[in-house]
Amino acid sequence: MTDRRKFEEKERLMREILNKEKERNRANSSGKDIPITLTTGSGDDANIDKTVDSVNSMSQMLSGASKATSDLLKNADRSFDELRKLLTNQQKDLENLSRDNGFNQTEMERVQREIEKDYGLTPEEANRPSVIKNIDSGKLFEEVLEELDDAIVGQNDALRQLCIAFRRPFVMGTDEGKPKNVILITGPNGSGRHACVAQMAKSLFAHRAIGSDDVYTIDMSLYQSGAQEQIFLQDLYKDLSGHGEIICFENFETGFPSFLRMVDSLVCEGKVTLSKRYVLNKGILVENQTGLVKDAVDSLSAAGKYLVFITTRGTKAVQDAFGANFLYHVLDFVTLTPFTEEDAREYTDIQSNTLEEKAAKNLKLAATVKQDLRDWVITNYDKSNGSDALDGLFNDFYISLSQGALMENLPSGTPVLLTVKDGLPSAIFNEKAITLTRSKTSAEEIEAVNKELDEIVGLETIKSYIRSLQNHIRMQEIRRAQGLKTSEISKHMIFTGNPGTGKTTIARLISRYMKAIGALSQGQLVEVTRADLVAQYVGQTAPLTMSVIKSALGGVLFIDEAYSLYRGKDDSFGLECIDTIVKAMEDHRDNLIVILAGYEREMAGFLESNSGLKSRFPNLIHFPDYTGEELRKIAEIQAKSKGYIIAEEAILPLEEYFDKVQSINAAEAGNGRLARNVVEDAILKQSGRVVADPNAKIDELRREDFDFTIKVKPADEFKDLREFSQMLNSAQ
Repeated sequence: MTDRRKFEEKERLMREILNKEKERNRANSSGKDIPITLTTGSGDDANIDKTVDSVNSMSQMLSGASKATSDLLKNADRSFDELRKLLTNQQKDLENLSRDNGFNQTEMERVQREIEKDYGLTPEEANRPSVIKNIDSGKLFEEVLEELDDAIVGQNDALRQLCIAFRRPFVMGTDEGKPKNVILITGPNGSGRHACVAQMAKSLFAHRAIGSDDVYTIDMSLYQSGAQEQIFLQDLYKDLSGHGEIICFENFETGFPSFLRMVDSLVCEGKVTLSKRYVLNKGILVENQTGLVKDAVDSLSAAGKYLVFITTRGTKAVQDAFGANFLYHVLDFVTLTPFTEEDAREYTDIQSNTLEEKAAKNLKLAATVKQDLRDWVITNYDKSNGSDALDGLFNDFYISLSQGALMENLPSGTPVLLTVKDGLPSAIFNEKAITLTRSKTSAEEIEAVNKELDEIVGLETIKSYIRSLQNHIRMQEIRRAQGLKTSEISKHMIFTGNPGTGKTTIARLISRYMKAIGALSQGQLVEVTRADLVAQYVGQTAPLTMSVIKSALGGVLFIDEAYSLYRGKDDSFGLECIDTIVKAMEDHRDNLIVILAGYEREMAGFLESNSGLKSRFPNLIHFPDYTGEELRKIAEIQAKSKGYIIAEEAILPLEEYFDKVQSINAAEAGNGRLARNVVEDAILKQSGRVVADPNAKIDELRREDFDFTIKVKPADEFKDLREFSQMLNSAQ
């Protein structure tokens, strides 16, 4: 394109823009509305260069026009909306030009940057409805309250409190650089705390009172060590710089202290000053490693945000986490109450109608939820979890109904009655019935674990304790469903005993058993020692320990030779590890079992290293050494598992041998490991005998195959006492 042609195109765009603005001004004075539109130039020499230059000129002219009419755009929402539409259309034109005329990516990005520079708006922002200024907050929140009442069951007082909290900045105004408001929402699980906030955001956005219906949530329990500072700041920056104006903080009761101080600063000061220099890399906050930079980020601001803190524990938990000055800056307290039976019935009716609609829309079934099923739900849902428990039940109903529809290949329009049959929720169709409940317990797995427990030799007291846990957990579920107080017991344990007494085997069965009865969500066993938990450098132990704990969540963390974690008062790394474990046990007490294992006397000294250890491990289980008879039974089981039998002639000598070895030094002998080693040695010796005698039974272990030589030495009791005394002295 020639310079002359560029000048003519520029003049044409200028005249068009100014004429449209004059028409706009005349229309405003006459009460009419004329939209702003622009056209692209045309000519015989139109080409890619011309199109690019025309779009660039358009951006520049629009920038000049926006400055010339700044007062109009600031004070007239309708005009500003038209400008947004104009930018949206311009973006579409750019996409069409790119497709039709072959724009490359670099040219498109350059034009896009100029649009954003001229107007400070991205295409996404241009598509957002503008926020109405000078809004009538009284009328607005009357309508919002009605919408909240329609969407949220019960909680009438709390909804009014919530409306007051969100209306406050519309009435009082907001100090520059400070949050719009700081709100504390308390209430039991399932009372609708999160749902209230989400609906508030939805309603305010629909009324154009806020710029987005996004609600950001920061779970403070996810950040448990100083090593996660950059991750925490990245997440915090993303939410503070996002379009959403509502940020919720939850689980702050278990938050890491330094991160809690940052949040406290956001509330009290409106910003948090960063201790390191950060920069933005593709929109992500990263620590700068190259010295001074032009656009460094040295603080994060909460200006223009609603900061909402959600808890089940009341104001005391907030003060414990943040302090009294924090509470001084909380202007609104919203308290939700537990579900009443009336609330539960109303919510059940809503969920029943929703289930019928989902069945019709997705499964193509004519489902009807009968009144007896609704009554069953009211009687049996977990009262301590309110709406969350009801949501879970109806979700199970829908999943079970879907499974039935798939398995039976039900045709479209099949009538289905959702009712109670034989005391259980059921779906009845074509004279068939399927159960709608989905239990967290596994009868097959419980039976399998019980069978393995029965096969374990000895340990009768320990096996009885494990089985008693099922009855207790089942009873607590019944009490919870009836709205009664539950009495949770600590499931953390200490296993003491010599090597080979079955501690690891029992720990593995406990993890499976707890999963089977629904006490744990995953049921895995994570076996670790000091080397897996304690790092070699300052600041690394807590993150390492937390990573191991996270891998064990939902299961059992088994720490063998746990007393090795503490090597005296100067072992700062070991003490840091222990402190981290104790805190995690409290934070995840419903979904983590920690088992400490080791020698009895050493474990006694270890429990003194941290004042919180003793109280958190009330279940002390001692694994006694095996008797000769028990080891003989173990040897027979070991032989059978390998395809052999022990001849009758070897039974008594074997038992007498085990008795003698155990009486000399059971700890050194290895208990169950002794039985395994004796059998494996006998199998090797038997192989030579069978090869030499073709008539011999190849699956029989005879007396001559066993080596009854005593190889252990008597225990040095005085040595053990000296070592134990030294350990206690070093701990003082």
